[in-house]
Amino acid sequence: MNEKRRILSAFILLLFCCNLPAQDIHFSQFYMAPLTQNPGLAGAMHNAEANIIYKSQWGNITNPYKTYAASGMTKLGKGRRDKGFFAGGLNFFNDQSGDGKLSITTGALTLAYHIPLSKYHKLGLGLQAGFGHGKINFQDLQWGSQYTSGAYSQAMDPGENTSNPTFNYFDFGSGIVWSFNNTSGSVKTSGGEFNRGSFGFSVFHINQPVYSFINSEDRLKMKYVIHGNYLFTINSSKVALFPGFMYYQQGPANELLFGSMVRYKLSPKSKYSGFYKGAGAYLGAYVRTRDAIVISSLVEFSQFAVGISYDVNTSTLRSASNGRGGLEFCLRVTGGGLSGKK
Repeated sequence: MNEKRRILSAFILLLFCCNLPAQDIHFSQFYMAPLTQNPGLAGAMHNAEANIIYKSQWGNITNPYKTYAASGMTKLGKGRRDKGFFAGGLNFFNDQSGDGKLSITTGALTLAYHIPLSKYHKLGLGLQAGFGHGKINFQDLQWGSQYTSGAYSQAMDPGENTSNPTFNYFDFGSGIVWSFNNTSGSVKTSGGEFNRGSFGFSVFHINQPVYSFINSEDRLKMKYVIHGNYLFTINSSKVALFPGFMYYQQGPANELLFGSMVRYKLSPKSKYSGFYKGAGAYLGAYVRTRDAIVISSLVEFSQFAVGISYDVNTSTLRSASNGRGGLEFCLRVTGGGLSGKK
């Protein structure tokens, strides 16, 4: 009975995934994965930034879907605040899902250029070029044609095209970002007030690469992203708000994620050292429409930040998932970068 329930749950999950609001990977803590939002975010908010993210989901239905991602970006050259500058970045992710260990691995290079519009405002344009590799273990999959009289037989030929378990593709993307930051990349401003944010539009899979294990002409559809967030202090207090949103459109699929966190200042920036940039704790919630409620938290300590979030499933899949979604961890480190400034 347990095996039948597991197969039924996995089948429901498969049907659900075919109608997910987005086709690409997505992170609940999207603000910790800037290069998956927009190539133009390289160098937009920090002179240098590195991020690591791990996500696990659907472990109570089938083999857990696991996603690993890492990115690093830095401002290139010293430059002057009143002149444009280049920034570069690297982005990597690996996504593993299901009993067949379906795995997609990509690596991408990013180059961005930012033009100052005023003292604290700038406009950035980013280009991204990457390479992807997909693989699957067909031998771990069970096909309907391998069942006879209600019993499964691995020795039976499934009659499926399983001769090509891997594929490769090149991928390109671009984006534009407006950013505002009166902290000049540090954790807080003089006077203890935050006032920084960004808003942007990006397009991924511009070349619509072939994306198939069976040598078909199935292509990865272009993905359009609109995103924004803003961090601001309330009445010069220890409390700041961090609202944000992310919208994806990829073919017929779409996803909207929006919400906010509240930041509480734990300790101020050091008056005697430029190294310690203060500490703060965030807590809040986001809504992924037709899918989940995301409970998010984040702790900043100087140039380090550690975040954790959990997705509570609210979609039609909740009968199989018991409302359980995904657990996500992330780490961010910021610094002076190749420009030599902090």
